[in-house]
Amino acid sequence: MEKRTYSTDREIKALKPGPKWYDVKDEKARNLMVRVGPMNSRGDFRRTFVMVTRFPGSKNPTRHAFGEYGDLTLEEARTKADEWRAQIKKGIDPRDAERQAKEETERKRDLSFGAVMEDYIARHLKGQRRAEAAEREIRSELMPNWSKKPVGDITRADVVELVEGIADRPAPYHAHNVFGHIRTFFNWAIDRGKYDLETSPCDRLKPARLIGDKKPRQRVLTDPEIRAFWEASGRLEYPYGPLFRLLLVTGQRKSEVAEARWREFHPDL
Repeated sequence: MEKRTYSTDREIKALKPGPKWYDVKDEKARNLMVRVGPMNSRGDFRRTFVMVTRFPGSKNPTRHAFGEYGDLTLEEARTKADEWRAQIKKGIDPRDAERQAKEETERKRDLSFGAVMEDYIARHLKGQRRAEAAEREIRSELMPNWSKKPVGDITRADVVELVEGIADRPAPYHAHNVFGHIRTFFNWAIDRGKYDLETSPCDRLKPARLIGDKKPRQRVLTDPEIRAFWEASGRLEYPYGPLFRLLLVTGQRKSEVAEARWREFHPDL
C-alpha cells in the first residue's frame, strides 16, 4: 500500500503512481494533501497539492487544487494553506478572492499599453493614408519601451524622455512623428472610454518646445547621390522601383505619387 502521509520534499518525490488517483496527507499542514495520479500514456504522472475543507456556504468538505508539485513548492503550498484557513475562519471564501485576483490580473494585462495599442492599430490606424509607416514607427519606437506597462501608468515624463531621446540621435523630424502618434493614440483611447483613462500624458506638452520647430528640410541630393539612387531603384521590382524614380523626377509627395491613378497621367485610361 502507498504511503498515506508525507512531511518532506523527498517523501513527495518518492510517491509513486497507482492504478487510480489517491490522496496523501501533509503531516504538518492541516487540510493539505498531495493528490497522486496514475501513469499516463507519456510515462509520467501528476502530483497536485489540494486543500480539502468546508468552505463558507458549503455543508460538506470540498477539494480545491492549489497547483502542481514542482510549479509550487511544499513550503509555498503550506503557506497558502495557512492563509486560506485564516480567511475561512473569518467567513471569507478564499476561492472567490483568488478568482477576483486572477480577473484583476487579466484586466490589467488587457489594459497594457501593448494591448490597447493593438486595438488602436486595428480599429483606428488601418486604412488610413500613412497607416503602414505609422505602424512601423509605433512598433519600432513605442512598443519596445512601453508594451508591458499599464496604459494608465504612462506619464508625461515617459513621453518627454522617449521623444527627447529620438530628437537627440539626432532625428527631430522622426521625433515629431512619434510624438504625434502618442498624442493621437491617447486621445483615441480616452474617447473610447473603456481603458480607465481620463487624461493624456501629452496634455500641455508642446512639440515645438519639446523638440523644436518642424522646419522644412533644406538638404538636397548631390549629383553622385542622384546617380546612385537611380541605379539602385532600377534594380527594384514594380511598383517600388518605378515609384522611387517617379518621386525623384517629379519632386511630388510620396502619397501623391503612390496613390495616383493612371488617368492622372493619361486621360484616355
